[in-house]
Amino acid sequence: MPGVHLTLEERKSIQFGLDSCKSKTEIAVGISKSASTVSKEIKRYKIAKPSNLYGRGPCGFCIHVRSCKDKRKGRCLRFEEFCERLKHKGVCNGCGKRNICRQSKYYYNAASAHKSYRFKLSDTRQGVNLTEQDKNFIAQILSPLLKQGQSLYQIHTNHPEIKLSIKTLYTYIESGIFKESGINNFSLRRQVSMKARKKTKPRKTPANYKQHTYDDYIKFKEDNPDIPTTEMDTLYNEPSGPYIQTFMFQNCNLMLGFLHSEKTSASMASVLDRLEEKLGKKDYSKLFSLLLTDRGTEFATHNLFEYNKKANKLRSNIFYCNPQKPSEKPHVETNHNYVRDIFPNAISFKGITQEDVDIAMAHINSTPRKSLNGRTPYEMFKYLFGAKILDKLAVKKIEKDKVILTPHLLPLLEKRCRLSEKALIARYK
Repeated sequence: MPGVHLTLEERKSIQFGLDSCKSKTEIAVGISKSASTVSKEIKRYKIAKPSNLYGRGPCGFCIHVRSCKDKRKGRCLRFEEFCERLKHKGVCNGCGKRNICRQSKYYYNAASAHKSYRFKLSDTRQGVNLTEQDKNFIAQILSPLLKQGQSLYQIHTNHPEIKLSIKTLYTYIESGIFKESGINNFSLRRQVSMKARKKTKPRKTPANYKQHTYDDYIKFKEDNPDIPTTEMDTLYNEPSGPYIQTFMFQNCNLMLGFLHSEKTSASMASVLDRLEEKLGKKDYSKLFSLLLTDRGTEFATHNLFEYNKKANKLRSNIFYCNPQKPSEKPHVETNHNYVRDIFPNAISFKGITQEDVDIAMAHINSTPRKSLNGRTPYEMFKYLFGAKILDKLAVKKIEKDKVILTPHLLPLLEKRCRLSEKALIARYK
């Protein structure tokens, strides 16, 4: 088809045809192109390989050099450098004498030709498609009329001799092409007063919750009633972080917390990687085989949570609550009230450490619950899973009378609370 560029596959067909000693016409028929197209392609992209005849003089390039006894250094009547093969096909592909031939050689390589074509294609589209004469001609028209307050559209309409589109003119002016003629953005009447348009952010690929919905969770529980559920959530006071990832074991109300600087699936799932390594496969499966969480972006990539990073084997089943339905994971939501007693909404998390989070969780887990008949989550977990797992998780027990559930538990938060109280008092004085 005329006007259609050659593809890599067609170039490979040309190279194969040359290697097989086919004529240009035969090659052209095979790729449904004209013989002239094939000829131009070979001529344009053939690769030269000069002959290494250093020190042999002009006679070294003569095809009769071996039989000639009259060495006249290229001035004899028999001197002949031209190769008949180059005359017909233009390249040495498929030539049986190329290993013993003394002439400079030319080859056609499909991959190299396509690479050169791609570079030329992009290179010709870069820069300004305007000669110096055309630029000065357009500038002479634009400069006085813009100073008279005319718009670019008005000038373009009244001067059809300007062969560029309005959009191209705006682009050239913004790029400073006519800067030497005193034309820039400030020359455009409306351009200065207009705000820059907001750039639209690329749309995020929606998360795929197929086979991971809350209805799927209910069905999974019906089929596997003995597998306990661990609820997962995230707490933060500022969108920029830091963030506290929380795990809540439904059967004992024990909560774990992990500090993050990023709110991404990779960061959140890395905690499961560390827990799996620390606990071992057997103990990990007791606690994290079934996860229930919300549809936050930090949990959207379910494969990172479900599969072991190294062995790529299933380690957990994760399911997601329906949108705007926090009541479907009530245990972790309710227990967050205890967390908020220590980490108030108005106080920044910046500066807190994982050690601070561990201390806070130890005090929360040592608080008796009515739902556990007066037992603490620590005691209930120890009864169900044993003390060894508690040691692996580094969960500590706090004496009942030493439990603190206020920001005063952590010096940094206590200081911030005092400053906040002073600011509030000063505001209403």
